[in-house]
Amino acid sequence: MMNKNMKYIFLLLCISAISCAQEIKDSSQKTPIVREKIKGYMDKNSNSWICEDSLYITVSAGDSLTQYFTVLKLDTGGKPISMGLINRQGEIIVPFIYDGVYPVFTDSVCQVNKADKLGLVNFEGKEIVAPTYEYIADKAEDGLLRVGMYNLYGMINLKGEIVIPIVYRDAGVANEGMVAVMIEPQRWGYVNHKNEMVVKPEFTYADKFENGKVTLQKADGEEYSVYKDGKVEKN
Repeated sequence: MMNKNMKYIFLLLCISAISCAQEIKDSSQKTPIVREKIKGYMDKNSNSWICEDSLYITVSAGDSLTQYFTVLKLDTGGKPISMGLINRQGEIIVPFIYDGVYPVFTDSVCQVNKADKLGLVNFEGKEIVAPTYEYIADKAEDGLLRVGMYNLYGMINLKGEIVIPIVYRDAGVANEGMVAVMIEPQRWGYVNHKNEMVVKPEFTYADKFENGKVTLQKADGEEYSVYKDGKVEKN
């Protein structure tokens, strides 16, 4: 049997363990995001946010389904400074640090523009891709977004990570974990999501795989059945 001192120590250990467990539980719960607001109100007639602060102007149109509005920030002389994005409660979703903001989230991201370069911001207003690219696809396919810069193309994922390097003359999602890439005009091949060349770039065009197969042509004009494993058969 435990003496009184041992019982006391055991009790303290139990209390400490319960306290630590509660702290871990509390820390795992997300802290609600407190957002700054643009002073104003939602006008039911125009379905738009009316800014009461003269330094802000709502510039994107809306309807009853519109969830976000692009707002222009002005300096005291009325000159445009930057753009941001707010929701229907006037809360700032995308901070006022960009030259342009697309007022729609697609695949949980929206496009932003700065110095004629495009980037991506998520629902929390976090910049996941700094304005770097000259082109970003409007919608993801197979979890990838086509991006381009300096007339070269590649793919990023929705975390902003480069999956296919921006080194190809063109690139397109080909489904089933494959990406079509062009190394020069009319020389298309296929890489997987590890950027491993699976199908040599010897076809005049590319198409999307269906059930692991696609039909293509070479420069000889003949048709070929091309498979995801790299096998090529003349039809």
